Amino acid sequence: MPTTYKPETYKEVLCWTEDTKIQYRPNPKRGKSFLRYAKYEKAKTPAQSMERGSFAQDLFFDFEHGHIKVLGGVRRKAPLNPDDETKDWTKTDKMLARMHRAWQTWTKTFTVAKQLGVDRRQLTADKAGGETSEMRGGRLAANELAKMILKEAAKCKRKITDRDVVAILRLWGFRENTSRSNVMKEGVKVVHSDTLGLVASYDGAVLVTAATTEYPEFTQVLCRRLSDHMPKEFSKHRFGWSSINVNANYAGALHRDANNDGPSFIKAFGDFSGGELNYWGDDNKAEGAVEKLCKPEDCVTMDIGKSLLLFDGNRGHSVCNFKGERFSLVYFCTGLYHKANKTVRDELERCGIHFPTEAGKALAKTMLGKPRGYKALSKSKALAKSTQPTALTWPQQVAPKQGTDFLSKELQQKAKAAVKQLGLGAATVSECTDTKFESFRTAFITLPDNRRQAVIYLKGISGGERKAVVGEEDKVGSGHYAYKKADGFTLGPALDTQRMCDVREWCLKLGPKTGGLKLGKSAKKCLRSYANKKGAEISAKKRGLLASSDRPAKRPRVGGA
Repeated sequence: MPTTYKPETYKEVLCWTEDTKIQYRPNPKRGKSFLRYAKYEKAKTPAQSMERGSFAQDLFFDFEHGHIKVLGGVRRKAPLNPDDETKDWTKTDKMLARMHRAWQTWTKTFTVAKQLGVDRRQLTADKAGGETSEMRGGRLAANELAKMILKEAAKCKRKITDRDVVAILRLWGFRENTSRSNVMKEGVKVVHSDTLGLVASYDGAVLVTAATTEYPEFTQVLCRRLSDHMPKEFSKHRFGWSSINVNANYAGALHRDANNDGPSFIKAFGDFSGGELNYWGDDNKAEGAVEKLCKPEDCVTMDIGKSLLLFDGNRGHSVCNFKGERFSLVYFCTGLYHKANKTVRDELERCGIHFPTEAGKALAKTMLGKPRGYKALSKSKALAKSTQPTALTWPQQVAPKQGTDFLSKELQQKAKAAVKQLGLGAATVSECTDTKFESFRTAFITLPDNRRQAVIYLKGISGGERKAVVGEEDKVGSGHYAYKKADGFTLGPALDTQRMCDVREWCLKLGPKTGGLKLGKSAKKCLRSYANKKGAEISAKKRGLLASSDRPAKRPRVGGA
């Protein structure tokens, strides 16, 4: 939702119906907006306005700028909730309900930002796929704490401890995963679970999850926990993994992992009782469904809170109920890991993931006996005994308290406070007088009266930066900025706007005149959108038609124990 609309505007327009009586003032607009406004300015209700070419956002914009006057008619006492939709709802009802949900999501972002003491854009910029603002805030804080842990571990030459792992997992913003129905016990509809590293897509490709590269230090700490405590049996041929399943506070139902290649390591963390792993080591999926084959009396129960376990996730396993705070990490190879090219492997190594070698994978497989199958066992006495284990455990001694306690409230708060500094860098700005620039960035600072200020810096070809644009909030916590060129910056056209997209567009216009700008991820997105929009406008003008790009773009949608 746009940042320029006031709460009063949303509260008014969202209560309209298709029969609310409205009146448009004479056409105040210019250019293509003039042509489009002319099509719906005679409309007498929101429904008529939409039928004649007005978009949902136009209702909010035109009302806030005094172009619409409400004359009467039917109005609601409160906005509609999309979850309450009935067959009697009109198109106008459905549209306003969707806008209501979008506004709720939007305002929630400001609430989370206020709790963290950061600017809203620090939570919404470059979010990894599918993240909510709460997830983004928690993950940023977890990654900042992970940076502190890695720095101290390097300085003190110590290993990563269970305490370190719990510290960052407590801050991590877990995904509410509704797709892992195979691990959900009866009555459970969602679990908190994420995957770092490689995942296989539906078309057979392998991809690095966005969270892996977006929060590399967080990933590195989790990887170091295994590599720092790797059993000596793997000293010659390293155990490798392509992915880590990260779970929080749920007891997985009996299931098999779908596409794991070879054995996995698993370890549980936290202050909990119960939560042991039940494992059916002789389960052979070729014999049938796991629910029919795996009987309670056939499982082995192991305490993975005190031991590191090597097991085969393709065989039946579940988690006992528990009390307290319980996390678990599963280090495994996805079945299509071999499709990853060198670029992908290098990126995984940068994030701390040790890609599997053939020798290491083969060693892990030979350490575990093959599943004999429970049907076969029930028919043959000769198979009753086996000399090779189906799982191996290595007791993990509790490390003596060393270094800093990153579980302390003080350091947890320090990590959250560090998020405030992300994207600032004002103190490190090296001023320059360049007139040619290669990139730009946005920084945020807090003014003495607690309002936020956004500053856009252009990076010159010399490596220094110039303050080009400054925007200040109209009031504390509003998120509404008025942007103007910074004092002393004379390059480029005039600028006076309340929209960040206009500022980015201004930077893009400035680029070609000054040698071109190398753009970041969000700026490239803006450039593509801007180019597509301009192309559509030119095409529409040639044909004498309304530009289709006036319509707001839609945003794309995106085993363990």
